[in-house]
Amino acid sequence: MTVTSSSANLFQDRRSLHEFLASCRTIALEKEHAQVVSLSLELPKLDPLAALDLLQQADHPYFYWEKQSQRTAIAATEPLLHLQIDGTQRFTQAQHFICTSLVDTVSAGALHLPFAGAHFFCSFTFFDHTNQEQAFFPAASVFLPRWQVACVQDQAVLVANAVIDTDTVLEPLARNIWERWQLLQTPRRCPSPRSQASQFYPQLTNADAFTTAVADTLGLIKANKLQKLVLAHTLDVKTPQPLDLCHALGTLRERYPECYVFAVSNGQGQSFIGASPERLIELHDHHLVTDALAGSAPRGLSHEEDQALGNQLLSSKKDGHEHRVVLDFIRDSLWELGITPQVTSLPHLLQLPNIQHLRTLITAEVPQHLHLLEILAALHPTPAVAGMSREVAQQQIHKQETFERHLYAAPLGWIDYQGNGEFTVGIRSALINGSQARLYAGAGIVAGSDPQRELAEIQLKLHTLLDALL
Repeated sequence: MTVTSSSANLFQDRRSLHEFLASCRTIALEKEHAQVVSLSLELPKLDPLAALDLLQQADHPYFYWEKQSQRTAIAATEPLLHLQIDGTQRFTQAQHFICTSLVDTVSAGALHLPFAGAHFFCSFTFFDHTNQEQAFFPAASVFLPRWQVACVQDQAVLVANAVIDTDTVLEPLARNIWERWQLLQTPRRCPSPRSQASQFYPQLTNADAFTTAVADTLGLIKANKLQKLVLAHTLDVKTPQPLDLCHALGTLRERYPECYVFAVSNGQGQSFIGASPERLIELHDHHLVTDALAGSAPRGLSHEEDQALGNQLLSSKKDGHEHRVVLDFIRDSLWELGITPQVTSLPHLLQLPNIQHLRTLITAEVPQHLHLLEILAALHPTPAVAGMSREVAQQQIHKQETFERHLYAAPLGWIDYQGNGEFTVGIRSALINGSQARLYAGAGIVAGSDPQRELAEIQLKLHTLLDALL
């Protein structure tokens, strides 16, 4: 990888941009190989959701990611380099794709800004093989976008990526990049969220099938064939008009600022969106942070009720066991990779507007030779979204669930040109297809679970997405 000047003032006008692109064409000629050129261009403060609304095209995949509480958001659209694969080697192949793509990458511009430089946006389905007849998303999708806009606090950046070889005509390329940069200089308003969440809770039409599956799972647990199984359920919704995704994302980020609000489009009319509370992995300068997140309870209608429900969750033997299964799995998985995990907190409450969870933070220093995707491959799926033992749990999910999980409960995130990255788990999510939506939610079944209580938890989680979409 070649990294050139990180000066924010490298491009004063279109002519200087053209001259830089010409120097990159010279590099391509000398190396006898096309170069990926990644230009980071400073922007005034803006909303990447509004930028996505401006830049995205219906026939191109896009990726959106935001955590409102950290005032961090990133939007990426129009894949320049794209890998789509199925199979058990998907994480290894994705890692190879990213690393080889970076070998001939020239980076320049305002590289000091957060989210500057080339980023690869990744989505993986829950299972490593997909049903081709029902697969809206491949088992692994990784792309380097032509356009990426990010904002952290009050700093914003446009990353424009292009492929340049000896035959590239530079003038239209320089003009296109310059015009997009100028277009984004004008502040734009994001969609306004709805003012208040409704109190409508969905009633599942096939609730009996779910409670029966829970009872069957409890039988397997009693027979020592499983420690835990996460059973998911769906709710299908149809609206008179196609769903407004930008409006839905604006609503989600306003109501769930502590969650990762995300959207992944396949460029063929289907999108997967959600507001996930679960960080699967964050890696920066070889410092890793991950969460053990398992065990749930509703929020109370008063301060006293809310406090009582939180205390019950903290002291619950059933939820404590469910949480420890996840925590032990993450620690053991990191140990097997040669990583020494540090549990940096006791189980504590992560409180969201309509639900609260048990969470434990885990940190570690990662050896330089380990790639983020190697860690991701070891962790996915955790018992928080699959069960334990992992192999038996996945077999039972195939048996018990009558629908495709697609990207539900699977890793979604990004990796930058320095190997840093962050992934969430695609829970509290929905598959959008025009005016149709399939909402997903899951519940962890362990010894002591009650089928009716698990059903109530499913309905509570579905409410996260339902109200934002309708």
